[in-house]
Amino acid sequence: MSWPAGSKLFVEMWPLILAGITDRAHRIDFTARLLQVLIDDDMDPYDVEDVHADVRAALRKIGVELAQSELFPDEEEDA
Repeated sequence: MSWPAGSKLFVEMWPLILAGITDRAHRIDFTARLLQVLIDDDMDPYDVEDVHADVRAALRKIGVELAQSELFPDEEEDA
């Protein structure tokens, strides 16, 4: 899978994840695992870091530094 395809797939799935996993901690854990798979398959995390705060929390959880962290100064570093 190319990195644009992985990003597009994640963005299309995100509303379903958000609606289907109502517990925020569980949603972040699930999203972190999913993002790790997509990143391992060559997705660029930069493409999805602006989707939602929980996505950024999930990226941080797996050790990904945000490319534009200055855009999100009020978010906690650890979720």
